[in-house]
Amino acid sequence: MAGHNKNTYRIIAIHQFADNLKSGEHFHIRECLTFLNTRKAVGSNRRHKQTQTNSNQLPMLLRKTGIFTCLGNGEWRFDGGIVDAKT
Repeated sequence: MAGHNKNTYRIIAIHQFADNLKSGEHFHIRECLTFLNTRKAVGSNRRHKQTQTNSNQLPMLLRKTGIFTCLGNGEWRFDGGIVDAKT
């Protein structure tokens, strides 16, 4: 069973994805999904074990960060703001 930090590494990866975006920039959810699913672990060339996700779970994670807005049909907008990877 997962503990209190079950989405911690996914949230950190989403914040890293947001670092590549400009405030107000639009993107499709598949771009973020591809980023999370192909993210490499630090210090190795393997995929990170705990950032894998699917298109059903990702919208909830994007809303949880509070820095994205859903525009409908898979389109999202990065609202900018403070990006703190530990929240």
